[in-house]
Amino acid sequence: MNIGQFFILGNPRSGTSLLRLMLNCHSKLSVPPECGFLLWLEPKYRDWSEKDLTSNRLNAFIQDLQSSRKFEIWKLDSDFILEEIKKQNPKTYQTLAQSVYLSYAVQNEKQPVFLGDKNNYYINHLEALDQLFSQKFIIHIVRDGRDVAVSYKKLKNIADTYKYKPKLPTSIEDIAKEWQRNTLNIHEHYKKSQFYTRIRYEDLLLRPIEVLSNVLMKFNLHFEPEMLEFYAQKSDFMKEPKETLAWKKKTLEPIDINLIGSFKTQLTNAEISSFNTSAAVALKTFGYAS
Repeated sequence: MNIGQFFILGNPRSGTSLLRLMLNCHSKLSVPPECGFLLWLEPKYRDWSEKDLTSNRLNAFIQDLQSSRKFEIWKLDSDFILEEIKKQNPKTYQTLAQSVYLSYAVQNEKQPVFLGDKNNYYINHLEALDQLFSQKFIIHIVRDGRDVAVSYKKLKNIADTYKYKPKLPTSIEDIAKEWQRNTLNIHEHYKKSQFYTRIRYEDLLLRPIEVLSNVLMKFNLHFEPEMLEFYAQKSDFMKEPKETLAWKKKTLEPIDINLIGSFKTQLTNAEISSFNTSAAVALKTFGYAS
């Protein structure tokens, strides 16, 4: 299998889902909804070899895959996955996993040259990700942490009955510390890599064509206008899944630049001051310090 791999990383509520949908609208890219099966199943199947294709182990893998948290969101039939895996003839766990990503693309009638994966879960497992894919592109999206805090606080208004509702801190100090830790963790881990690209959420909203074009340049691809029509897609495979839509409803609307700087009216002066103090290093590092 000769196909590229990239990962979208970012702190929760930083525009990772928006970026996923935009890139998934490109004809040569495929980025399924988040599911961490890649790392969850690796310990059991890390020694995968070609001979496993004709054994019961392949069926066991697909059963484990279908049981993985959130994988049902992909809506992939087991027989369809089985057929695609056999077609790809994976000889390693890495290519076995890519066969699953490719199944999602094929079901969506795509023939991608790059497969993407967006998952905030990876933030705390970067070394494990590196061990699986030494040759990969990392797209790191950063959003002003104070606006992230506003988004965190709004999650309180969403019913806890949603199965996949994120469990995030609620105090300003805890939010600030998590945002700083996560954003700096990704940046410090990959900043020296030639395959690392960092973008700002605010720039993506203000200059989407320029920002997306610069990202695509890494893949030797060009911007496609459909990428800005992410909110108007008809196919379920191109939309945010209904299982996670309750806290991602903005993906059903065009880009809204009014989201930039919302903390100035949504947070109190005391909350802003607390955040500025708790996340001073990251605010300065990523250009958000006043």
